[in-house]
Amino acid sequence: MDSYSNLRERAKCNLFAEFVGVRITKIAQDYAEAELTIRDELLNPMGLVHGGCLSTLADTTAGVAAATRGKLGVTLDCRMDYLHAAKDTKYVRCVASPVRVGRTIMVYRVYITDDKGTAVATGTFTFFIKDEPLPDYAMRAAELKAVEHFKKEQH
Repeated sequence: MDSYSNLRERAKCNLFAEFVGVRITKIAQDYAEAELTIRDELLNPMGLVHGGCLSTLADTTAGVAAATRGKLGVTLDCRMDYLHAAKDTKYVRCVASPVRVGRTIMVYRVYITDDKGTAVATGTFTFFIKDEPLPDYAMRAAELKAVEHFKKEQH
């Protein structure tokens, strides 16, 4: 297991991001990459990738990057700038890197591209870092899996 295996499990505990389809593909100190495979349910009525999906991808990726410091954090603020329509793309890819890493406030910049490398969006995410360690996400992921299995058996 690598030093970021707990953060890989974290993604499985973010049920909304998991539902949308966000996949963390790379984690390093203060850095993360993720992808979102595009499917019809993620498109707006104009056939473009919905901005909310891009924002979810960005927030999740930046949150994982911030969590590499080993502390629990929550999003204080986010700003997304949509640069180009994400249309006719198989996936979008997000990269998050730090702007400022402080003791209680961290700021990350995200950059989202489509499958052709076209810049789709950029964003800035500010996190409040709590003075408590990250929970054991592997345990939480196992609990969620057990609950899901139980729900299926009930139906």
